[in-house]
Amino acid sequence: MDSNLGFADLHNHLYGSLKPELLWKMGLENPSPRWEIFTKPFQELYGKSIDTKTFFEDYKSLEKFKSIYLFNHQGPFPEFQAKFNLIIALSKFNPDEIKFVSKRITQDQYEEGVTFGEYRIMYSPLDTYDGIYSKTLASCEGFEEAESELSGRARSRLVVSLHRDGDVFKEYEMLKEMMEKNSLIRKYLVGLDFCYIEEGFPPKDKKEFLKEIQKDNKAETSTALTVLYHVGESFQDKTLLSATRWILESAEWGAHRLGHAIAMGLDPNAYLGKTVIEPVSERYDTLKFELDHWEDISNYGEFPSKKRLESELDSIRHKEKVEISVTESMVSETKVFQEYCMDRIRNTDAIIESCPSSNEYIGMVRDKAHHPLIRFARHNLKFTISTDDPGIFGTNIREEYKKAEALGLDPDLLEKVRKESFFYTSEILSGRIRPEEKVV
Repeated sequence: MDSNLGFADLHNHLYGSLKPELLWKMGLENPSPRWEIFTKPFQELYGKSIDTKTFFEDYKSLEKFKSIYLFNHQGPFPEFQAKFNLIIALSKFNPDEIKFVSKRITQDQYEEGVTFGEYRIMYSPLDTYDGIYSKTLASCEGFEEAESELSGRARSRLVVSLHRDGDVFKEYEMLKEMMEKNSLIRKYLVGLDFCYIEEGFPPKDKKEFLKEIQKDNKAETSTALTVLYHVGESFQDKTLLSATRWILESAEWGAHRLGHAIAMGLDPNAYLGKTVIEPVSERYDTLKFELDHWEDISNYGEFPSKKRLESELDSIRHKEKVEISVTESMVSETKVFQEYCMDRIRNTDAIIESCPSSNEYIGMVRDKAHHPLIRFARHNLKFTISTDDPGIFGTNIREEYKKAEALGLDPDLLEKVRKESFFYTSEILSGRIRPEEKVV
């Protein structure tokens, strides 16, 4: 792939893009870092005590700072969050800083090859309307300034991450009101995202919300928004079967892009011999889904009989949790179910956002032969390649494409993915602009 070509990075968290040297400098200039957010979880998960009084002296060396900031090992989401908390602790997260970061990240990532980026930002659930408005506007202003200085050679757009446990209808209504109120917000705010902790928040809770978005997008295209849904990335509390079902449900209920979707493409052999403890509610929903679609799923290979599924369904009714052993037959059942779900998703408009470094570290994909991207490509699923949090992962868009090639993806396919990613932007997927009007 020609290293001079431009890339669209569609799954990127704005503050997760901060490089170590820039974050250290921002922290040094912050008179009151929120240390309590970082120090306790970091000590609990990494066993290292941080002396906040001498922090900037202790970690003056870039290599030392990187050692507590970069997340470049395989570990569950809480370990990643413990390091991400350093960003939250050191940043002021006020409008002036957000404007600076939005402008700087656009410029820095343009130098690395990104000519179109969508950047996600999440506000505190305690923030006020005025606070969210001023921060959203500040980010849009930063993007506008960067675009102007780069003479339009790179474009950035904003996506606001909503809280899975919040009043999403109220948050959505507030953001739409801000779009009506300010033309800059209307131009740059293009999508909504669900991220952070996935466990405990099934997609069925957002089904009505997804319907509402689709209805509104058709009614008024000028303020149409996508829904970008982190799903199947972290599934410590469920089987691959249930996590895969979540991915399919998110796609069929109207999520425009699926963040990671690891569970659907991961080789179940990676879990052979392990035991999963799953809430009965999840096991019930999965067994019910399998029974409801048994004939179609069975076309993809050997699958448990209806009688066995019904028997298990009956046996768990009065339990709270169920212990599931990943046997050879469970591996086989999971593979069949994944194949079925991938085919169903291929018939939707949903795009998978694959982030190779993030998948390797947070998704704990230990064997590259098990990497979900390989199966996504084999099934001709629509996907993009993105960086997720390039600052904290120590990566960039070109490195992520190189990782994808190292997994075994053909360079010609990756060039096709690079080109098609410009047609998977939020503005096109939501219907705000037509594909032929693609933004770069």
